[in-house]
Amino acid sequence: MASRDWRSAVYLTVFASLIWGTSFPGTKFGLRYVGNDVFFLWLRFIVAAAITIAVVATFRLISFSIFKKPIIWLIGGFNAGGFMLQYIGLTMTTASKTALLVDINIVAVAIISYFAFRERLGKIQAAGIMLGTAGAFLLTLNSDLRFEQGQILGDIIVYAAGWSWAFFIILNKKLLSEHTGIEISSAAIATCALWLTIPAIYLLLTGGGDFTFEPLGLVAIVYLGLFCTSIATLLWAMGLEGVSATASATIMLVEVLTALAISIGWLGETLSTAAVAGAVMVMLAIYLVAGTGQGEKADGKAA
Repeated sequence: MASRDWRSAVYLTVFASLIWGTSFPGTKFGLRYVGNDVFFLWLRFIVAAAITIAVVATFRLISFSIFKKPIIWLIGGFNAGGFMLQYIGLTMTTASKTALLVDINIVAVAIISYFAFRERLGKIQAAGIMLGTAGAFLLTLNSDLRFEQGQILGDIIVYAAGWSWAFFIILNKKLLSEHTGIEISSAAIATCALWLTIPAIYLLLTGGGDFTFEPLGLVAIVYLGLFCTSIATLLWAMGLEGVSATASATIMLVEVLTALAISIGWLGETLSTAAVAGAVMVMLAIYLVAGTGQGEKADGKAA
């Protein structure tokens, strides 16, 4: 498929990341009004899949032959796995820390990209990745420069979610040689919804979950489904048409700052001095990686 202009691709990725940043506090808020985290997640993707497929099918932006490819089901599986881990982890840790630990996946993306696409990082981009990782680490510390002991398990779970999404990003990039970003993201949302139906049905049949929700929970579900899943994923996938997988993952650190601002201002979460320093480092990392170009192949060609 034809590549997108690099600058517009960066803008699309930043915009998507700003929207995604609202999903962490939005999910933390919504979980207060929905009886079960898996049920909440499943409803979010049912809403997203219904809206997305209806729109792209109406405007003929998708070829349904894409669903015959095993890789799209693998992409949906990694997406479902990442969200499952995130939602479970969010019941044990804060929204701000979840955003930070999930977005450390830039390291995994950089490593996998080298082997999958032979993307070679320049010295400035490599420094940006290391700086962003260090910044994200500082963001997780409390005022005593220690991890919150009661949140360690949740932190580990959401960190694992970041690794799942690293493979999601790489596989999306790989499929762009055959399909548009809109096609891939639409199919990924639909297959993710179907994957999530399995644990939802299991909980329903075994009586292992509370399937009730309050009106505010429904508001959160619709918002997360429409904006943070359907619209943001489409924008991000379009952006991936013009930037490397590593650059995309680093630009997505914008999510962290958005999540922090909302979590502190709305949910009343706190931010230590170390976390402030970490936020500054994350912003600098975004500039270094996203502002130095698309990256290169190992043979010296642009990625």
